[in-house]
Amino acid sequence: MIDFIDSYFSNSDEKGSIVGLVNFGQWEELNIIESLKDAVRGGHYHLRTTELFIILEGRIEVFLENIHNDRTKIVEVNAGEVFLIKPKIIHTFRVLENSRWINCLSTKIDPNNKDFYRK
Repeated sequence: MIDFIDSYFSNSDEKGSIVGLVNFGQWEELNIIESLKDAVRGGHYHLRTTELFIILEGRIEVFLENIHNDRTKIVEVNAGEVFLIKPKIIHTFRVLENSRWINCLSTKIDPNNKDFYRK
């Protein structure tokens, strides 16, 4: 239901550091999201779109539900974590502390034909 992505590269020196986060996929839409503690976001799923999330700051509880078998899972994600949510998984975010994250979509949202559904 959720796939955590490990960094593929890391280097530190006197200038600072660089960490490779994602070196796969094609992403058509990127968004930055800022949410205050206790906010709830999401509560939807996609039939075709895969979403990649990069947590920059904060702590978020993610509730996941498979639309085909009602199997559920709850995970907590924290700053520095990177993960994928594949199609047909309902995803709801409960923000545990003020948070910022990047959201990447494999297919951009078309206002006339949204791949965006609620159960």
